[in-house]
Amino acid sequence: MNTLIRREYDYALRICAYLAGRYGQGRVPISRLAKVLLLSRPFTTKIVFRLKNEKIVTTVQGKDGGVYLTNPPDQVTVYDVLHAMGYNSRLNECLAEGHKCPMEDICRLHIFFQQQEEMLINNFKTKKLSEVIMTDGQLKKTVRESL
Repeated sequence: MNTLIRREYDYALRICAYLAGRYGQGRVPISRLAKVLLLSRPFTTKIVFRLKNEKIVTTVQGKDGGVYLTNPPDQVTVYDVLHAMGYNSRLNECLAEGHKCPMEDICRLHIFFQQQEEMLINNFKTKKLSEVIMTDGQLKKTVRESL
């Protein structure tokens, strides 16, 4: 099945939502991110690397190193994270750049899909990380329930 939000985008959002919940509390080691979010360490490292390259997160090497959000959670949107990860999905193939449908100008479905996609992207652009924070308390409960 094809999905609009790929697994790595979802994990990047989870990582950022967790970091948002710990904003101002110092760095979070990648090993901790992986453990509390139930992700593999290599995959977590790969995602953090991409987020770092796009300046969503900052990393510090060494014994007391770790990861933290570069900007406050109320200044970072879900779209910022998705865009940093390379999000470029379209709701329907007819909306893809370079796709030309002979019925595009009269097709009510095209217009409908275009409106739905615009609303979705707008929601991504207005939803702040501060609104989707994940806390240690929530995650501990989830980890216990998954065991």
